[in-house]
Amino acid sequence: MAPSWDAPEVGKHLAGTDLVICFGGDGTLIRGARLAAPLGVPIAGVNFGRMGFLAELSPDELAAGLPKLLDGEFWIEERITLAVEHRRDGELLGHYLAVNDAMVGRGRVNRVVRLHTWIDGQYMTSYAADGLLVSTPTGSTASNLAAQGPVLPPDMDALVLVPVMPFVSFRNALVLAGSSQVDVQVTINPPPPLHEAVLSIDGGITIPIEDSDRFRFTRGNVRCHFARIRDRHYFHAVLVPKLQRGPLLQPLPPDTPPPVNET
Repeated sequence: MAPSWDAPEVGKHLAGTDLVICFGGDGTLIRGARLAAPLGVPIAGVNFGRMGFLAELSPDELAAGLPKLLDGEFWIEERITLAVEHRRDGELLGHYLAVNDAMVGRGRVNRVVRLHTWIDGQYMTSYAADGLLVSTPTGSTASNLAAQGPVLPPDMDALVLVPVMPFVSFRNALVLAGSSQVDVQVTINPPPPLHEAVLSIDGGITIPIEDSDRFRFTRGNVRCHFARIRDRHYFHAVLVPKLQRGPLLQPLPPDTPPPVNET
């Protein structure tokens, strides 16, 4: 047992492990999957969050489902990952693995960044936008969907490229072959601290970046293995109920007064 935020502690227990069971929301499950994927260890989630899109069991299903998982009565759903390289002046600064998505975008200063983009070595366009998001099929129901990108089936070998709040730029999402390579160079003008930009991995890892930094996005060389006990054709059966079941945050009563600014 280990908290999902403690990556070194989780890593100590993974070698030789048959199955990881993750208790939490989708964010917790994604953190666990990032750690388990390089070792090929399957992972199953018990949803204690709001959406629980990736989880296999709800809390009230645990009593019936847990024995099946522990007895190995599950099938493996493989999903691709995303590899991200960060370079500055030709030097490799970092290499990251994403389960959902990665985004290059603005930081705290509300100014667009300029993102020069190549697909498979061919220059495509330059975006002026809040950011540029590269998503796996797993992440297609997350930030990609909020940015008007398409939902992809989880076993599809493809990536999605979608601009976030583009301004006078190409606005459409693109579905790319899983073998595609996306290269991005960022322009930050004016320079920090008047403007800033970041690289975000799965919405949980944030890396400050500088003007002219370059990024390469490709399909990862490892896959996530989700342990499933449900029917193999579950995805489209749960897609609409999960996405249209109501607001994640309960609305306030209609007669709620506005906040009062006290002097």
